[in-house]
Amino acid sequence: MGDNMRVSSSILDLAEGACGICHRVLEELSNHGINAESSEFFEGVNARLVNTLGETIGKGRDITWAPAILKAQIDADIIPEDIAADLEGVLTKRADLRRVAGMSGYGRVVTSAGLIISHIWENGGYVEVKRDGIGVRAIFYDKDGDEISNSVTGFCPVCAINISAGRVPSIRRKIAEKLRGSKNTGKIKHERGILNRIKWKNRRIYTDLIEDDKIIGRNWGCCIAYSTVRAEIAAGLGSKKWNRIFKHYCDQCPLKHCWIGKAMGALGNKVLHRMKNVNVREIVRMEDYITVDIMDNNKRVGYGIGSLCSLSASVNALMRSDAIKILKPTPAEGFPYKERG
Repeated sequence: MGDNMRVSSSILDLAEGACGICHRVLEELSNHGINAESSEFFEGVNARLVNTLGETIGKGRDITWAPAILKAQIDADIIPEDIAADLEGVLTKRADLRRVAGMSGYGRVVTSAGLIISHIWENGGYVEVKRDGIGVRAIFYDKDGDEISNSVTGFCPVCAINISAGRVPSIRRKIAEKLRGSKNTGKIKHERGILNRIKWKNRRIYTDLIEDDKIIGRNWGCCIAYSTVRAEIAAGLGSKKWNRIFKHYCDQCPLKHCWIGKAMGALGNKVLHRMKNVNVREIVRMEDYITVDIMDNNKRVGYGIGSLCSLSASVNALMRSDAIKILKPTPAEGFPYKERG
């Protein structure tokens, strides 16, 4: 693949959503020696694609690592135009970057998402997540079942939850107040000038944390976010509480995504895509982990847990519950059945 070439649309599955497409393109780029690099700053994350000559061929900026890398992929003109146009619609606008940064900043969106979800539930409401086009929509409801604000379609559920909350001044101020003075690993990395170098290899994502041209942390995971967080843990960053939570989650994950060579978000989007088609809903709440309840009408037919994203919780729900009740598979079509003569 040359710098001016595009990935073929035939390898991109729109049902895997923006997150799945981002990771599939990263796999293709990595196979041709092109790495993704990212670094945190106040409004989120800056990313770039670097070719084998060390040249930057694309730049992106968004509220966290993966959508920033997707933006860089689009900027590099690597993704087919029609798909790129759809993807642009789920990336974060500048005004929303500033609003989200006002709650936490420096690419940190998981803790704020957990607080947002808890805030909605504590006030008698609930949060719904569903597929919307190539992205994921987060909808906040109040105790009367009315929407609190215009729902937002984003790169992933956690992104959409943060953006939606950022547009509600009362919620934005509440979350900012709760996070004021708390440890922010992204800010620490920004102040130390730490770079994240990310690539796809051996059916998984690898992340190196680089400071002063030295690797201070290296690890791998089932997506850009998990890999980068694990690399932060390897570098001695992050809180002990969250580090334990992440490890415990990975320990009990029933489906190791590297077994099948698919990013976690790709499979999670597939589940949400099918659920939308069969009118099954996903309600998100916060316990020790992001938790989803899978609802068919008013009956809970499954639940799952995730740590960095509810897309992982969607897959987790499929594995620990009755998948037939969640996905409602249709009868086989075109099966060559013949009556015995």
